[in-house]
Amino acid sequence: MKRNALVLITIFIGLLGCVSNPEKPYTQASGIEINRDECIKKVRSSNSPFYLGKQCSLELSELIQLFLPLESGVALSWEVAADVNTPINWKTIGRSSGCDGTSESLSAPERCGEIFVTEKGLIDHTVLEKTVQPGIWTILLFGSNAGVNKVELNVEADITLDHLLDNLKQSNLKLNLIAKNDPWYGATMKENLYDLKVSGKQDAWLKEDMSCGVSGEHCTFTLTIFHNKDEAIKTLQYQNHDMKFGQ
Repeated sequence: MKRNALVLITIFIGLLGCVSNPEKPYTQASGIEINRDECIKKVRSSNSPFYLGKQCSLELSELIQLFLPLESGVALSWEVAADVNTPINWKTIGRSSGCDGTSESLSAPERCGEIFVTEKGLIDHTVLEKTVQPGIWTILLFGSNAGVNKVELNVEADITLDHLLDNLKQSNLKLNLIAKNDPWYGATMKENLYDLKVSGKQDAWLKEDMSCGVSGEHCTFTLTIFHNKDEAIKTLQYQNHDMKFGQ
């Protein structure tokens, strides 16, 4: 009886520790079920600057690392970031033949979700609806029965998000630019490809796409994570113009 009481007290203290630390980074073993609808409702009713806890947001570097297979592992499972405590609001039940949403790919994504992305704890961008609201990123997963082999992170905003890439370079992600597209014919667009290395993870490649309207507004910003370099290079659209390849 005393042993059972001690176990119950230990569990209770552990739960108190989790609840009292809302900024605890997202882990699949966090042990706290999150009411995502209430979380998003609270975020949308808050005032700018928007501040989010880890329950419904991630830093961009954290989000990218979620979709990198372990160095000692195999392909990325379709169950990635799909436990009950995930900060991602998945729209897909299981794997689907297609998802609503924008995709830079010709093939259809099989898993789709949304997430708030933060930059040092604050929402990375806002959008103007009836009132100013925190902007949402779309997540699209592609692959086969073997697992996920490509991930798109999309956002539409009237701002450029170059500062996000600068912050990524200051994180534990190692980015090496290997292909760069200089804007051509006056187009407001760019397309860059990076080697992506993270300790304990398999090598990957990060493609950055940005295109804006003629006035520089209504920008679409996409980061694509590839697990295969050849597949990443095949997607470069402007390599016949001013694309410059590194070593």
